[in-house]
Amino acid sequence: MRLSPIDIRQQQFTTKLLRGFDRQEVDTFLDDVADDYEGVLRDNATLREQLAGYEERVRGLGETEKTLKDTLVTTQRVAEEMKEGAKRDAQLIVREATLSADKLLEESRAEEAKLRVEIQTLKRVRRQLIEELRATVERYDRTLAADLSDASDSSH
Repeated sequence: MRLSPIDIRQQQFTTKLLRGFDRQEVDTFLDDVADDYEGVLRDNATLREQLAGYEERVRGLGETEKTLKDTLVTTQRVAEEMKEGAKRDAQLIVREATLSADKLLEESRAEEAKLRVEIQTLKRVRRQLIEELRATVERYDRTLAADLSDASDSSH
């Protein structure tokens, strides 16, 4: 079951006589955890949106590459169909189209590589945020355990 920040804030605990938790401490802890969790959820949503945008850009680059390749094939076929008198002009057009296509293809590949690096960076940031949240929760858990141990020791 996936918890939401509201679930965390509304969590109720039963109390036992003499050994119950301090309600204010528990409520404060739950609020802190819920706030951290909300932040992680917001960050996750933002990262997902960014990732979707990057993936859309990568798909667009693939379509551009296909269009460039189709254009190059068409240009080459036209050049072959031309008469010998126009052969020099056709070859010049093909050379210019090839250079332009290569340049655009190179730029597209560079942009794709950049986007892949950004996607990996975002994934790494997401993993770091998750680990930081885990560490925070573990720190609160240790603090709570220590407080409970102190409270237990002081009641004896």
